[in-house]
Amino acid sequence: MKRKVSLAIGYFQNRYGDMEALNIAARLGLDAVDFETIGKRWDYRNPDSIYAKSDEEIVDYCTGLRRHAQSLGIEIGQTHGRITGFRNIPEEDDALIANARLDCLAAAALGAPHVIIHSVTTIYMGADADPALMHSLNLDMFRRILPFAKQYGVKIASETFGDATGKGCCDFFGNINEFLKSYNRVCGTDDNAHWMCTCVDTGHSNKATRFGNPSAGDVIRMLGKHVEVLHLNDNDTLTDQHKPPMTGTLNWNDIFDALDEVGYTGNYNMELNLRFFGEDMAYDMADFSVKLMRSLLRKRYGEQA
Repeated sequence: MKRKVSLAIGYFQNRYGDMEALNIAARLGLDAVDFETIGKRWDYRNPDSIYAKSDEEIVDYCTGLRRHAQSLGIEIGQTHGRITGFRNIPEEDDALIANARLDCLAAAALGAPHVIIHSVTTIYMGADADPALMHSLNLDMFRRILPFAKQYGVKIASETFGDATGKGCCDFFGNINEFLKSYNRVCGTDDNAHWMCTCVDTGHSNKATRFGNPSAGDVIRMLGKHVEVLHLNDNDTLTDQHKPPMTGTLNWNDIFDALDEVGYTGNYNMELNLRFFGEDMAYDMADFSVKLMRSLLRKRYGEQA
């Protein structure tokens, strides 16, 4: 099995544009990318946004990007869609759903089988939010998004959380038991399970260990076959550093062991803060990280990587 090395290219998209970001990905020697569809550039409420255009124009734009990626030998393996989660503010929540529909439309046109969506978060709902409300909002959000996944033939990947930035506590769905409870509840309705999976963010899960949660490797084991997408990154458990593997406190041998145990066959995608060492080091950090991941995979799997 070819183990594909992938990188989230949102930084390059925002700085150089989507087409040039794909060119950079090719120069980095990537097999695949995580394509970002978040921020003002991908919000229908911004008149200058791609999402303010008609469905036909969005499809044309994204199809052009897919064809360019194919010409470079690059797979758009996943996209990153909505990140705020429902906030129990009807107009904001309705806008999220409208943008999530476009996330699914864009992913299909890009040829990406997965759209990553964040859960409802303590960052916005507060550390003392009612657990019943958190579960209710999360269930409602994913139930409203999943029909679009079915319509456009993509899967929604719910991302694991860690601590709640700025709140000094574990994010509600950073508790893996609460995450699983919500995920299973969503999947238990109709045929939702066919259109849902999980994205393990190793750095998020590492931060959650400060609050008694299991290691990233054990999170992978708990989620099992539902792990179809990865956000691989490292940190010191204290902040969301999004550093390359082997530069923080994560046990990478255990992470790879866990991925093997659950039969993971997807891309080895890294989601990194490419500006961690400064803007002028972003490309170099990406280049180093790609080479590092390729080296780690080759040492473990030989020529299959």
